[in-house]
Amino acid sequence: MNTVSETVCVSAMRRGGPQVLQVRKVPMPQPGPGEVRVRMLAAGVAFADIMLREGLYPVSLPWPRTTGYDIVGEIDATGPDVPPELPVGLRVAALTVHGSYARHRLLPAADCVPVPQGVDPVPAVALVLNYLTAYQMLHRVASLDAGDTVLIHAAAGGVGTAVLDLARLSGIRVIGLASKGKHELVRQLGGEPIDYRHENIDARVREMTDGRGVEAVLDAIGGKETQRAVRLIKPSGSVVSYGGLSMAKNGRMSLPGILRAVTGAKHSPIALLTQSKTVGGYNVKTWMDQRPAAYRKDLTQLMQWLAEGRIAPQVGKCIPLEQAALAQQLLGEGGSTGKLVLV
Repeated sequence: MNTVSETVCVSAMRRGGPQVLQVRKVPMPQPGPGEVRVRMLAAGVAFADIMLREGLYPVSLPWPRTTGYDIVGEIDATGPDVPPELPVGLRVAALTVHGSYARHRLLPAADCVPVPQGVDPVPAVALVLNYLTAYQMLHRVASLDAGDTVLIHAAAGGVGTAVLDLARLSGIRVIGLASKGKHELVRQLGGEPIDYRHENIDARVREMTDGRGVEAVLDAIGGKETQRAVRLIKPSGSVVSYGGLSMAKNGRMSLPGILRAVTGAKHSPIALLTQSKTVGGYNVKTWMDQRPAAYRKDLTQLMQWLAEGRIAPQVGKCIPLEQAALAQQLLGEGGSTGKLVLV
């Protein structure tokens, strides 16, 4: 067992921008019943981390608060009642929602999914939030089949590149919205890009689908973009809302952006009913809590595909934990591609 008395974490000391994140020394946590302690090998950077830092994520935490939605680490201590399948030295992944910007942290043993031997923890951490979100939206929420077409916002981002990678395995066509400079990456991953800044999105989607529309839109923006998504799905299609990027500007949340996200989406129930269109939401943590067996099954499957080389997560940058403020700034400004990872 690690006998060091302290560890390091990066915490938001108060609400605010990236500058409120500070490196702190804290007591080394000790696992209780049903808990393991992991030494962090890789932690993801997510938009939810920014919302948590801004005090806008729906979770009750005191200040200072440590962000970090996903983690891959090596178990270095176990508490009582931990199953023997989770021994010291095993590498595991977990969805944490908060607390993973830390060199060591405690995890419920029930949330840990083993990482196959030989798998690099950096791409592995991209599976926990981004790929799990993409997989469950494609297959468990939208229920897409080979030959179907899906439209994805932020196609060059962490979830967007995961959708492209997984859709390729299933024969699903992806139309991806991205800025012009990111189109080559979208094409390399098998997608068909649209420049959302300079092209007429509605017209281009109609043109690319011969006027039929798409089977699903995975909506990371919210607000008026959700209204557009309803227009672009074909009858019996679905809109899956999973983010609110419209709330942020220059890496910070803004009140006008929040109001746009909350009030911008308006749908006629009669129009949805007569065309059998569905508008719904997806939250990976809610799915994990309500369907824990699906969480473990799906993440285990993704880990196996990574070990077999069938999927290849796009990692935009690896950044030292102590520079977490820089990582959140890059993500908030929208200049990154793929998954940002702290090591």
